[in-house]
Amino acid sequence: MVQKKEYIQKMFAGISHRYDFLNSLLSLRRDKYWRRFAAEKLPSGRILDVCSGTGDVAIEVSKRSDAIASDFCAEMLKLCALKIAKSNIKNIYCIQNDAENLSFKDNSFDGAIVAFGIRNVADIKKALSEMHRVVRNGGRIVVLEFSQPRNRFFRSMYYIYFQKLLPVVGSLVSKKTGPYSYLPSSVMAFPKREEFTGLMKASGMMDIRYYDLTFGIVTVYVGSNL
Repeated sequence: MVQKKEYIQKMFAGISHRYDFLNSLLSLRRDKYWRRFAAEKLPSGRILDVCSGTGDVAIEVSKRSDAIASDFCAEMLKLCALKIAKSNIKNIYCIQNDAENLSFKDNSFDGAIVAFGIRNVADIKKALSEMHRVVRNGGRIVVLEFSQPRNRFFRSMYYIYFQKLLPVVGSLVSKKTGPYSYLPSSVMAFPKREEFTGLMKASGMMDIRYYDLTFGIVTVYVGSNL
């Protein structure tokens, strides 16, 4: 688990300068819609964005609430801080933090969100438990993550793009071969929808629902602290 954590940290540090551009390019610009949909499932109040990266989810959250952008990759957080300063956003704070060992007190937030980050942590259940711990009773936890489409025909076409074309384009633009080969493999290894909702329940969340977006390419999971 330590080896995975170190690998992920170095990997994201290496692609941080092209991260936003490639997210938009490789998702065909659907990533903004996905993040907006997920952010709208959060309550108002004080929100924690876990594995925030360059802060796009925190920026979306900041339109309605105060946000903490938390990530363990310093290079990503530097870009997040620059983006926030450039946009003159005053209600986001960047903090370097490990998703599996959050430094916040119990019940510190009204909601927490993680977008395209939960599959990268070494211990998914521990990260979910930490999010549950820092969110108050009555609060909400939202997870946005890649999924495997249910429709067989669309899934076969998507796999050609996702497993063959995406790694090539990603490596050409980022000048890195590893990260965009890792992406498809990490998605294929990620728990199926029902299995992941089970992990959320095991972490203490209740009333869990999920929403498939863009033909099931991504799924938004929503759980409550009761």
